[in-house]
Amino acid sequence: MMAVDTLLVGSQPDPNDKRHLWHGVALLVTGLFMLGIYSVGDTPAPGSDAVYSSISLGMMASLGLVAVGLYFLAAGKRFFARNDVAVEYYEAIVTAVGIALVVRTFVIEPFKIPSGSMIPTLLVGDYLFVSKMAYGHRIPFTRERIFYGNGPKRGDVAVFEYPQDPRKDYIKRVVGLPGDRITYRNKRLFINGEAVAYEANGQFVYKNEQGEEVESLQLSEKLPGTAPNGEAIHPVLVRPFSYSDLTDTTVPAGHFFVMGDNRDNSNDSRAWGFVPAYRLVGEALIIFWSWDHQDSRLRWQRLGQNIQ
Repeated sequence: MMAVDTLLVGSQPDPNDKRHLWHGVALLVTGLFMLGIYSVGDTPAPGSDAVYSSISLGMMASLGLVAVGLYFLAAGKRFFARNDVAVEYYEAIVTAVGIALVVRTFVIEPFKIPSGSMIPTLLVGDYLFVSKMAYGHRIPFTRERIFYGNGPKRGDVAVFEYPQDPRKDYIKRVVGLPGDRITYRNKRLFINGEAVAYEANGQFVYKNEQGEEVESLQLSEKLPGTAPNGEAIHPVLVRPFSYSDLTDTTVPAGHFFVMGDNRDNSNDSRAWGFVPAYRLVGEALIIFWSWDHQDSRLRWQRLGQNIQ
């Protein structure tokens, strides 16, 4: 045992070296925060086919961070007493990974668009940055948020955990705020009994995920919002002769009604209900990369485009 200790320690710990405490606290807090997020789940509704995993990759990573954090708090001084290349590499890697982890967890996170539910606003193959600060952060092991502010605005393009399977992230547009009465019939959206204004912009043709051309009608929809002119304007697509579900519901407190801009090709609140506030991930900000997989080309004109 003495030989092993001598090999591990290499030199006597510096009593003034507090790196192990800072590293331990940082890793422990980050792990607990992530663990608190991943461990909060919904109870499936009666008859629901949703399956909720008791453990996930994110939860395992969280437990790993907690374990390493506890180790450094308890015995990290012996590790840092080793004045060798291993410690130098460790600090370089932990610093880089730590900064990236903190930024990704609390500030901004990249996402890729895999489906056409938000066409024409977002295309398949768009890569975008999402602000994790826009709607605050969930308090670990609770369904409460801090720094939440006023929450999402009507018209925000928001990323959230899919309520039917929180392991998946969805992106949709917020059209209904708590207390709003939402009606959708005959391709028209009504908010609190008032029809949302729109202008027809002509035909829009796009290729779906299978490479098939889809003809739609593009509209400029004007949601009552917080833009300078009092309206949030964005494009939507509808297929006039396709079936449209009838929706008439009131958004409960602490929830939001979301829809895809590609109205007839979107799995959204019309199908599975509302998004709880604690499931919010962040607000989509800007497209930083866009790759057309079908034509194998970069969409230069979309780079740096703000998401409206």
